[in-house]
Amino acid sequence: MSEVSQSNVNRLQSIDTFRGLTIFLMVLVIAVAGYRPLPQKRSWFGSLPVSTWHHAEVGWEEFEAAKSAEGLTPEQITALPEYRLKNVGLTLTDLVAPFFVFIVGLCIPLSRARRGPEWRRRIFSRTLKLILAGILYISLIFGLSWWWGILQAIGIAYLMGSLLLYVPRRWRWGAILGVLIFHMFMSAFVPWWLHFGETSAPFFTIANLSGSPLKPLRLHCLPWVSIAYGAMTMIGVLLGEAVATKDARQIYRHGFCLAAVFMLLGYLIHKIGLVSGYTGLCFNKADVTASYAMFTTGLASLIFIVIYYIVDVKGWRTWTIPFQVVGVNALLAYFMQIIMRLGFRALRLEPFFAGSPNEQLQQWANLFQAPFWRHFLLDKSGYNGLLWGLIWTMCLWLIIYYCNKKNIYWKL
Repeated sequence: MSEVSQSNVNRLQSIDTFRGLTIFLMVLVIAVAGYRPLPQKRSWFGSLPVSTWHHAEVGWEEFEAAKSAEGLTPEQITALPEYRLKNVGLTLTDLVAPFFVFIVGLCIPLSRARRGPEWRRRIFSRTLKLILAGILYISLIFGLSWWWGILQAIGIAYLMGSLLLYVPRRWRWGAILGVLIFHMFMSAFVPWWLHFGETSAPFFTIANLSGSPLKPLRLHCLPWVSIAYGAMTMIGVLLGEAVATKDARQIYRHGFCLAAVFMLLGYLIHKIGLVSGYTGLCFNKADVTASYAMFTTGLASLIFIVIYYIVDVKGWRTWTIPFQVVGVNALLAYFMQIIMRLGFRALRLEPFFAGSPNEQLQQWANLFQAPFWRHFLLDKSGYNGLLWGLIWTMCLWLIIYYCNKKNIYWKL
C-alpha cells in the first residue's frame, strides 16, 4: 500500500500525508473503541446519540443495552421507533475505511505509470496477497479462520479499481454508478445480500470447530458487499488519473467535480431515506450503503484537494512530517497494532490501555497516593480515554519511525 509513496517517480507528499492522517485516525479510534463513554456524543447525520470517536452503529448498541437494563425484552426493544435508526449515521470514525480505499484508488494510475507492463501482471497476485494478509491479521486476534475484514475488502476494492482502467473513459462514471445501483437493488430486494450467515452461534475457528462457518464472513462486511468499497476505489482512480498528469488545474477540476457530485448525491439519498422512513437508503457503514459510499468518497476527494494545495502547491510541509512517518509505511503500521499489543501483553503493559480498570491496573494505581495519578491510571472514559488512545498511537508511531530509519518497509 505504500509502493507509490516509496517511489521517486510521481511522488506527491499530499498522498503520503492523507494516508498518514487516515492511519493515525484509524489507530486512535481502534485504541479507544472500548472506552465508554467517550466525549462529543450527539446525533451524527441522523444517528442515535453516539460519540464521534465510535462508529455510528455503537449508538444502537448503547441504546439497546440501556433498554435491556430497564427490563425490556429483545422483541420489545426492536419494536421501539428508534430501531429504524439502527446503524444509521456517520461519525468521524466511520470515515477511516472510505478514506483508505479512496487513497488505494488514487494511487492505482500512478502505480501503473511507474511500473508499466509489470503492473498488469501484479493485479490479481496483489489482490490475493491483500486477502491473505487480512485473514492472517484477524486470525492473530480472534483465532485461525476465514475472517472477512477490511484488508480483504481492500483487496476486492483494489481489483475493481484496477480493472476500471480497462473500461473506456466514457463508460467509467456509468460503471461506478452501476455498481452502486446494483448494490442498492440487492440490499433492498434480496434478503441474503446483507443478512447471509446471521446467527447467534459463535464464530468458527480452529479452536471452536462447532462454531458457525459462515459467521466469520460477517466480521466487517460480507465479501460481495465489498463491491461498495470497490466503487469508492474506482472514484479514487478517476482523481488519480488527473493526479498522474501533474496538471494542478486538471487535479482541482476533477477533485472538486467528484466532491460536488458524490457528496450531493450521497447526502440527497440519505435525506430521502430519513424523510421517507426507508433507512436502508441512509448512511450505514455496517451495510456499506451506496449513500455512505458516495458521500464519504466525495468528502475524501475534497479533503485531498485541500491537502494537495497546502502541501504540494504551496509547499507548507513541516506539519505533515508526523503523518508521513506512518503514511509511507501504512501496511506495517496496520499490522503493528496487533504486534505491539502482543508485545505489551508479554511485558504486562497492556492493562494500562485496557478499556476499563482491571485488577493488575489497580495494583499499579495503588503505588500512587496522589488523586490525579490514580484518576489518570484508572479512568478510561471521556477525554482521559482519548488521551490513553493517543498515548497508544504515539507508541506505535515511534515504532514505525524507528522502522523507517532502519529502512524496514512492508508492501505488497
